Amino acid sequence: MPHLVIEYSADIEEEVALPALISAGHKAMVDSGLFNSNAIKSRAIPVQHYIAGEHDASFIHAEVRILDGRTSDQKRALSEQVFNALCRQAETVPAVSVEVRDMERDCYSKRTAF
Repeated sequence: MPHLVIEYSADIEEEVALPALISAGHKAMVDSGLFNSNAIKSRAIPVQHYIAGEHDASFIHAEVRILDGRTSDQKRALSEQVFNALCRQAETVPAVSVEVRDMERDCYSKRTAF
């Protein structure tokens, strides 16, 4: 916990270095100072079939899932940090968005074996 889940249109795979994109987003999460760096989990998921507006533009959408309890200012700053990091890695992608979502602590279950 937390989770950075990056969905992207599969057509950007030739123009965006995905390992660098994930690393940049992950580093932005670490640099926020809000989380233990060992707890952050980042991943990217390609989307093959989608409709995006009238032009089916390429996109990146990142969802940052965090346990509730952070202030609006902290979440806004986190969103901006992740957004800026992704935009720097994907300058040719026309649509980039980031959403920070709270997860209720009482409803989150987790097992760690290490």
